[in-house]
Amino acid sequence: MGELLNDAVNRISLIDFEKAGNEFCESHHALISEYFRRINVVLDTLSISTDNYPLIRIASVLQKSIHIDIIKACPVLEDINNLYIKAICYYHLEICSLVDEGVDEANEYRDLYEPMIKLLERGGSFYIRQGEMLVGPSAYPLNYWRELEVM
Repeated sequence: MGELLNDAVNRISLIDFEKAGNEFCESHHALISEYFRRINVVLDTLSISTDNYPLIRIASVLQKSIHIDIIKACPVLEDINNLYIKAICYYHLEICSLVDEGVDEANEYRDLYEPMIKLLERGGSFYIRQGEMLVGPSAYPLNYWRELEVM
């Protein structure tokens, strides 16, 4: 396991997913906004159109596969009950692994998921229900997330 992946596994392993969502602070809005901005840049740069939620698996977009079992590298993923949070953590670990493997295209996206990882580290959480991303007391409609101004 490479250094970047090892660091990412350690960070994710320290997150208390049982208590996630019990804390809400204003910085969560900024982190969601920054994540949306980063994903939009990627979609625009790579000329990808999507009607999907902003949970993009960048390794798949780059058409790269990893040579490590992410679940074995980070067993805490098995215990995450929120499918969307599990996906973000998995995607983050996946891109870290690609960077460690020396995949040049991956290096450009190594920090793509950083805002969401910080959100989780700060006790935040999110859910997706009925077309909205729910973060604390806020709901972000996802049918037009690409144009959404998060305040």
